Amino acid sequence: MALFHGVDIIVFTEGGEISYPFIDILKGKFNETSVDIKFWSGIFNTYGFDKEVEFRALGSKTATNKICELLSEGKISNIAVARDSDLDDFIGNKVQCPHILYTKGYSWENDVYQKELVEEQIKSMIFTNKIKNEYVEAIEKSYAEFYKQAFRLLKLEVLFRSSGIRLITDCKGERFISGKSLPLINMAQIQTVLNKKKPSLPRPVSLQGIALDKCPITFSYGKLKEALALANVNYIIGKLEGVKSLPKDLIVSSMIDRYFRKSEQVKDDYYSEIIGNLIAA
Repeated sequence: MALFHGVDIIVFTEGGEISYPFIDILKGKFNETSVDIKFWSGIFNTYGFDKEVEFRALGSKTATNKICELLSEGKISNIAVARDSDLDDFIGNKVQCPHILYTKGYSWENDVYQKELVEEQIKSMIFTNKIKNEYVEAIEKSYAEFYKQAFRLLKLEVLFRSSGIRLITDCKGERFISGKSLPLINMAQIQTVLNKKKPSLPRPVSLQGIALDKCPITFSYGKLKEALALANVNYIIGKLEGVKSLPKDLIVSSMIDRYFRKSEQVKDDYYSEIIGNLIAA
């Protein structure tokens, strides 16, 4: 396929409007655009992958499973898969292969929506040279609550996932943000989901043998982290600054670009390693 399209390697990612089954992927079907392509193309460019690449988004993570299987068995070449780590670090589902690249944390959102970058994004949208102290304090309070709950949420999600059940990761992140005023984690909504899904959890439940020693912020639900970030932008720029229209797609694109401007200055050892391994392979 790579030879046919005149490139050195084809990289399949998640994302796009349609999730394609493997039989359609073999027929050459894919999504030409997705936010995952924007993120991973930035990773390849920033970390020195100098070969000709074509990116193809296939939809869900499961759409890439068969390709990962073929790659791990050495049955295909000139192909790579870039996918979310999700909670594979905890439940042992990561495929070890240089042609299979995982995000550092749960998903690309965990890299991009850092509190400091959200502050910079807000500052760039305000028509003054300095962000107000009350805005900084609001962001700090919003994220302090998120940090406070992050380990508990990770522990609960891993507990359910180890039994094959999604907890909050089965829902949109916006559901769990109280955003009419200061954006905070809506624990009442999380409790509602927990109460609904708890009866389906096999008994006895246990986390024995599962190490929870990884950063809960890095492995928090990526869509929740994105929802919190966008809610902060909308709260400060929309409600407090009075800007009426804030297109989500433009903010997301700007945040990804902001992340890579930072990455050009301060490289991430994790992404340096996985891109280096792919180049060497």
